Amino acid sequence: MPVHAIVIVSFMRDRTMGYAYQPETVTRHPFSRVLSALVALALLGACSETITDIPLATLVAQQAGYNGQALATTGIVRTFDVPRHYWIEDDDLNRVAIEPDEAVSDYVGERVRVTGHFRADRETGRVLEATEVTVLDTGAD
Repeated sequence: MPVHAIVIVSFMRDRTMGYAYQPETVTRHPFSRVLSALVALALLGACSETITDIPLATLVAQQAGYNGQALATTGIVRTFDVPRHYWIEDDDLNRVAIEPDEAVSDYVGERVRVTGHFRADRETGRVLEATEVTVLDTGAD
């Protein structure tokens, strides 16, 4: 296994000539790069996004403020056939589309908590790109 070396330049005080150049070689342990990478990953993990639960009514009313954020919200899964699409809604019919369809297609009529990245714009509307779906209980139809 190759050993990486770093040349450190030090200036040693020479009693007769002033400062003299003397290189020193420091040998690194082969696993130091692996250890450095693990420390970097641990620090990145500590800086991960915090997921906040946002009620659907708040998400609908303040959609621009949540655009592009990771969040979670709760509602009952609903669907429509033509074209096939899925959304979650609350009792006041505040709605957010869920993508991909496969994330919630098995939970129509059930109350779920969906975690993901929210986006809102005029063309696509309010969409939550699901990364996690948890069934909370059966919704009332």
